[in-house]
Amino acid sequence: MNEDQMMQKIHTCFSAVFSEDFTFSKELSRDNFSDWDSMHHITLLVEIEKSFGFRFDGATAAVMTSVDNILTEIKSRLN
Repeated sequence: MNEDQMMQKIHTCFSAVFSEDFTFSKELSRDNFSDWDSMHHITLLVEIEKSFGFRFDGATAAVMTSVDNILTEIKSRLN
């Protein structure tokens, strides 16, 4: 799976969790997206786990606070 395909799957997960309009990019993070609160974070991680077929531990989940960090973690698991 290439990076564009990974980004598309991540975007699909975000769209399933966040109903409001947002600009999806690698720069999207909890710091610049006010709707990404702790409950949405958990729901998002579950969506990503289902989509990619693996689970995240608590320490990993805690640092997955941006699209770029999420992408980096997924790449490390797929390679």
